[in-house]
Amino acid sequence: CSKIYIGRNVVIRPGTFLFADPRDGGGTITIEDDVLIGAGVHLYTNNHEFSNPNIPIIDQGYPPASPSDSIILRKGSWIGAGVIVLPGIEIGENSVIGAGTVVTKSVLPKQVVAGNPNKILKHL
Repeated sequence: CSKIYIGRNVVIRPGTFLFADPRDGGGTITIEDDVLIGAGVHLYTNNHEFSNPNIPIIDQGYPPASPSDSIILRKGSWIGAGVIVLPGIEIGENSVIGAGTVVTKSVLPKQVVAGNPNKILKHL
């Protein structure tokens, strides 16, 4: 929890999972003011290592910790139910992420995106 920052007037619905890398130098999660987060949203600042096909993934550990894996949800954004946000993503101010979206690239302010991977639907 020491690497998760939550602003004022933030709504986080049940079943949401926030994973900030606990290692020194690892990614943080920043949720600015007035953000809406739907049920069952997952935010991940790290991933499993899977570079060697001869070693079980569970035994490969994790990539090196990096602050560039941080996630930022900017002021006024709305993250729909069931969204997955991957490491290194910034969601722009007053953006909308459609339910069930897998966010693989950052979203500019006032964009509406949805899909897997996320695609721009329109600008507000």
